[in-house]
Amino acid sequence: MSKFIKLLIVAVLFGVGSQLFGQDVYDTPEEVDREIQKDEMRQQRSAKTSMMYKHQQMRRFHMMDSEDKREWRKDRYHLKKKYMKKKKQKRIVTLFVVGVTSYVIGYEMAKDEHKYKKHGWDKKPIR
Repeated sequence: MSKFIKLLIVAVLFGVGSQLFGQDVYDTPEEVDREIQKDEMRQQRSAKTSMMYKHQQMRRFHMMDSEDKREWRKDRYHLKKKYMKKKKQKRIVTLFVVGVTSYVIGYEMAKDEHKYKKHGWDKKPIR
């Protein structure tokens, strides 16, 4: 076969095929109703799905929010505990310093005054 005949067959097939596939097909009322029902069902499903998705997002948000609050409280508790620990350490150091100072002032300095006394708060002997 020559190239011309092959080209002619392809052109005829293309022309006839496009006419056959391009015909308008009218649907019966039952098919139209079925299509409408399918579209309505699809819309209802998509609306339900979107509502479920929104609800799921809100649940996730609230869960994350509550987790954040829990983490915040936990961190705050640990910071407060850490602060209280430092405060206790500072109090212990302060009490130790005050105790040592009181000992030095009260006992050691008064030792000199008491060495001349036998009982109680006697006066120093006069020289």
